[in-house]
Amino acid sequence: MEKRKTPRIKKRVMLKIDSKSAILVDISRTGIRFSTAAPPKSRQVDIVLHFDEQTFNLKGTVRWVKRKVALQKIYDVGVALDETPEEYGRFIDKQKA
Repeated sequence: MEKRKTPRIKKRVMLKIDSKSAILVDISRTGIRFSTAAPPKSRQVDIVLHFDEQTFNLKGTVRWVKRKVALQKIYDVGVALDETPEEYGRFIDKQKA
């Protein structure tokens, strides 16, 4: 059973976390999960997401980091979104429909 207050939408696109590349795994109004070879060094992160010819500049707080595969340096990272523009909320609502 889903424990999150806002359901996640699975998406696979590139994004930037503090100017470093990462792959988006899932997204919601309040958080995202991404995979990366270089986890953020700080809990506060700047996120740039390009999707459907739109660019969203988001700010978030890293909630958790997990190594995805034991012998590889790939990490899954969960981020709670702190600041999102109004257009981002409309974008997420369209993705759910």
